[in-house]
Amino acid sequence: MGISINGRMQARLRTAVRAFDAPGFTWLALCRFALWGAWSMETIIHGWAVLQLTDSPLWVGVAASVRGGVHMAMSLVGGTLADRFDRRRLLIAANASTASVILLLGVLWNVGVLSLWHILVALAVTGVIDAVRGPAFSALTFDIVGSERILNADALFVMGGSVFRGGASLVTGVTLATFGVGTAYLAVSVVFMVSALVPLGLRRASSPTHSTESAGAALRSGFRYVLATPPIREALYLSLVAELFGFAYMAMLPVMARDVLQAGATGLGALSAAVSVGQFCAMVGLASFGSVARRGGLMLTSMLCFGLAVAAFGLSPVFALSLVLAAIVGSSASLYDAAIGVVLQIAVDPDMRGRVLGLYTATWGASNVGGLLMGALGTAITVPLALALGGTVIAAHAVLYLRRRHLWAEAPAPT
Repeated sequence: MGISINGRMQARLRTAVRAFDAPGFTWLALCRFALWGAWSMETIIHGWAVLQLTDSPLWVGVAASVRGGVHMAMSLVGGTLADRFDRRRLLIAANASTASVILLLGVLWNVGVLSLWHILVALAVTGVIDAVRGPAFSALTFDIVGSERILNADALFVMGGSVFRGGASLVTGVTLATFGVGTAYLAVSVVFMVSALVPLGLRRASSPTHSTESAGAALRSGFRYVLATPPIREALYLSLVAELFGFAYMAMLPVMARDVLQAGATGLGALSAAVSVGQFCAMVGLASFGSVARRGGLMLTSMLCFGLAVAAFGLSPVFALSLVLAAIVGSSASLYDAAIGVVLQIAVDPDMRGRVLGLYTATWGASNVGGLLMGALGTAITVPLALALGGTVIAAHAVLYLRRRHLWAEAPAPT
């Protein structure tokens, strides 16, 4: 009996990490983990720096929306690049460029000349970089692991990344409280540079489409393809809604930590870390299953839970309860992200993968634009009520689309 149980456990473990069987995935995973830590640090620092400079939730939202707006505007261009050029080189260049921008902000803060406009310009530049990095990384992942391992790969990315994000969030909170914004900026620039160096170990070539189509024609054909393909079109719409009204909670974390929960910079780091704990727990379970046949159902159910959790988090007046709710937000959001990512990767025509993923990553930018919305609403009706309203909008969309979940049963499930 013991041998049988051990055998099943070993089989489940092999299933949970099978993406690592793909040559090159280890290097890609290390790059992703470093990026998760860097993104978490960067988001916390930008929000805290803007709040320190302006003392305004609205400006925190404006700053986030600059990056998100540029990201959205440039994402299809980034997706087109991912379809036409070496994705590994695009990834390395994007990460190194971000490191340079963040390093400059750290230097400017330490010499006492950093102003709000410096941060806004830096966020606009990194928005362009995000638009290139997102589709390049996603398409490169599919090149390496294929359709059979893509769900497992995404789960492993989030699972490992949540550990890095949680640790980075705690370290960032302590660094801000102890050493200040300038030192925190310098630290995150180092992490971004690490994420640029790691892909150098990735020797497997990516597989961009070699097309004679002009860049303008490629952009137009990408739009036409999405509009004519209901599973992709509707999934992108739902992603836009979730990012705009739900993931915008991240931009408001500094306000919630300092002004609502009275927890300061250390509390801000703890809230971000709690999100990562929830992500990790959810992805451990998802990775162990290997595949999910009813991806549409998983996507919509997790979206519903995400909306309700964001609303509850916004209304929580107690720091300890907010930590628990932040973990639930993280777990439901990661399940939703994994499901919708697989829906798009599996359903898309290979020749259109970069452009569709470019549009998908454009919706990620909407979370930053949503930061402006949450900041404006927060100024008018308080941040807790703004978050509650945003979560309700997401939950309502999930309920409405549950009747149409068959849309995402058309593409074959990964095995």
